[in-house]
Amino acid sequence: AEDEFYYADLIGLQVLDSGGVLIGKVKAIFNHGASDLLEIEQSGVAKKILLPFTKANVPVIDISRKKIIADPPDGLFEVSL
Repeated sequence: AEDEFYYADLIGLQVLDSGGVLIGKVKAIFNHGASDLLEIEQSGVAKKILLPFTKANVPVIDISRKKIIADPPDGLFEVSL
């Protein structure tokens, strides 16, 4: 179906915010029973972020263009200096 994807199809895709700014790329996908989580690896940041894989957080997946548009919760990708 249109909203179904294999994990292998998502790993390595670029993740951009709704303004087109690169957030990172999908490193892995986890499912611990409640829901799927995308592990996002950011360039130059050691800590990886887990983004809940929901339609609200990930409204657009474009496999052919190898990108995901994300609308993460406020503060999820902020790095403290």
